[in-house]
Amino acid sequence: MSERLHGLTVVIPALNEIATIGGVVTAVLGVADTVLVVDDGSTDGTGVAAAAAGAVVVRHDRPLGYDNAISEGLNEAFRLGALAAITTDADGQHRIEDVYRVALPVVTGKAAFSGGVRDRYNRAIEALVGLAARPLYGTSDPFCGLKCYHRSLFERCGPFPSELNVGSLPLVWVRRLRLPFTFVPITSGLRHDRPRFGATFSASTKLATAFLRTLRADLTYANSSRNP
Repeated sequence: MSERLHGLTVVIPALNEIATIGGVVTAVLGVADTVLVVDDGSTDGTGVAAAAAGAVVVRHDRPLGYDNAISEGLNEAFRLGALAAITTDADGQHRIEDVYRVALPVVTGKAAFSGGVRDRYNRAIEALVGLAARPLYGTSDPFCGLKCYHRSLFERCGPFPSELNVGSLPLVWVRRLRLPFTFVPITSGLRHDRPRFGATFSASTKLATAFLRTLRADLTYANSSRNP
């Protein structure tokens, strides 16, 4: 069993995940001080189940989207005093040992940002985007849901915007600010729910568009208001 990482908050975006959310919250509380679930307009009691398992719950009356839930959860985690915040999925596909391994270099101050690199992809578009991302950002998996942020990154770039380009935008901040970062190989489990971005074609279009937005943000960074 991994030891608890003090100062760590786990942020979980969730939409109709009642079948898995209680078990996920219980598991990650074994390695973190706090679990913060953003219930993105669920209609099945996900937020109630998360709270019963010990999570702090932020609830949306209607679905606002994955990026919005991630951003709000991270901003709230740091507002509440977290030293580090890690995002993970509500469906249980990320192993608790991988949550620990990705968070460890950030909690210990060795990195401002850490991301998981899955051993397999859910869609072909993720592999194609990974080929473009690796020489630019050091990772072949910019869309992995397991990412950890140090408070120092939040203080430089926060509050985080509601559009994080499926979690790929922070790669620009880390690169441009020349902050220490690392990527950790992880084992990706099977999904226990429907894909959050819909059917294959729809999902591929959304992911490709998100990465193009990240590339555009990188190219225009020098003139961005987020350039400190």
